[in-house]
Amino acid sequence: MNAALPYFSVVIVGAGPTGLAMGNLLGIYGLDALLIERNAALSDCPRAISLDDEGLRVCQAIGLVETVQADLLYDLEAHYLSGNRLLARVAPSRQRNGYPLISTFHQPTFEATLLEGLKRFPATSVQFGHSLESFTQCDQGVIVSVRDPGGEVYQVECSYLLACDGAKSVVRAGLKISMRGTTYAQKWLVIDSLEDPDTSTTVRFFCDAARPAVTVPSPGRRRRWEFMLLPGEQEAEIARPENICALIRRVGGPPLPRIVRSAVYTFHAALAETFQQGRVFLLGDAAHLMPPFGGQGLNSGLRDAHNLSWKLWLVLQGLADPALLASYTLERKAHTRQMINFSRFLGSVVMPTVRPVAVVRDALFRLVNLLPRARVSLSEGGIKPQPRYKQGFFSRAGSPLGARLAGLMLPQPQISVPDGRRVLLDDLLGPGFALLRVNNINPQAFADIEQQGIWRKLQTRRLAVGGTIRTALPFRQDLYVLVRPDRYIYGVFRPEQATGFAHDLEQKLGGSPPGEH
Repeated sequence: MNAALPYFSVVIVGAGPTGLAMGNLLGIYGLDALLIERNAALSDCPRAISLDDEGLRVCQAIGLVETVQADLLYDLEAHYLSGNRLLARVAPSRQRNGYPLISTFHQPTFEATLLEGLKRFPATSVQFGHSLESFTQCDQGVIVSVRDPGGEVYQVECSYLLACDGAKSVVRAGLKISMRGTTYAQKWLVIDSLEDPDTSTTVRFFCDAARPAVTVPSPGRRRRWEFMLLPGEQEAEIARPENICALIRRVGGPPLPRIVRSAVYTFHAALAETFQQGRVFLLGDAAHLMPPFGGQGLNSGLRDAHNLSWKLWLVLQGLADPALLASYTLERKAHTRQMINFSRFLGSVVMPTVRPVAVVRDALFRLVNLLPRARVSLSEGGIKPQPRYKQGFFSRAGSPLGARLAGLMLPQPQISVPDGRRVLLDDLLGPGFALLRVNNINPQAFADIEQQGIWRKLQTRRLAVGGTIRTALPFRQDLYVLVRPDRYIYGVFRPEQATGFAHDLEQKLGGSPPGEH
């Protein structure tokens, strides 16, 4: 390390939702960080609009979920319409992760909440109007050159550099990491309006071969409208105010909507070849781009931040070998590819403009609706891939049950606590690792692991739970469940397997005392 340069454990490039969330997560873990943003302030553009149950669980992890919820339009339904026919109704009643599957938000408000949250952490510095000029990495760290608002260039040193700088990532370009995927031929006109008279909480997908469209309600009587441009249409012409009003009226909107923004977008479905190169990591849109139909772009960025933050914490504290960080790409790239495919599938439902194709689609949905189990699964959002890592940092040893559950996100039921309150499980687990003793609430439930130093080393929270958890996971015996900080199950073991399991975990983590900065 160069003692002459200012040092931060982590430098984050980009103060969008992913970068701000990462700053908060690193603060929760007590890590120091510098966040730089080339713009003079937060963006006032409401690009993303959907926050799912997993995204809200990340907000819970950073201690801001109540503030975020106050500005949400909560618990929405999604209707897929073809003419006057309802093809599908997605109205989830279950809350596997403790929150509704579909909510909408106002991105500038959400970002302001995340920025305010950073004030809790004195070791986190946020610099607006500062842009990344260049970076050079070596075995010991990364030298980052930053240009300040006055044009002066200064250097800082960090252990890890995180690129949260969007689809046109300067960091990704500097690493020469390519994005692989497709760009949609169709362009879409996206419109945001205020004071919308429709108070319903239904997202409507108009699967109309004449012109596919979408309308999405959001908090504060805001509403988003999206219309596909047809071949030969000119962007400037269709975006004229009178044409926008005509499009909105065509799908049942008000005659004179209060338009505050309109833009024409081309959607992309692309994935970076790798999310890591040495000490530099890609997150959010810098790592992946996806069509908006599943509302998964921002949520995937939040998942990236949650996955990587605790791994950086372990490595920087000397509790894990840096090799652990390779699991970030392994886990997040595969899961993000699933979300891209999910979004593309929903797009294929909405976008057909060839009438014979639309007729076949409608017939398939009529068939699905005749099958009770398929109809219920569709209504509950069952087509969305469940959060699960098939490769990465977890252990499938111990039992067939452990092999099935390792890599799965732990559901979040409400838990009854001794004072009679019911609280969400994550509030009891804490920010780090948690060890659950399931089906054994004896006060001495953890006596047989007291001599295993790994649990103290990781500051593992211990929680004995009884019957409540069985409604969420198929446990019928006395078991331990080790939960990672991002709420994925690392592994399951029986009491008599505790010593071997702890030894295996310690071997996988590796780790050594942190080096001098």
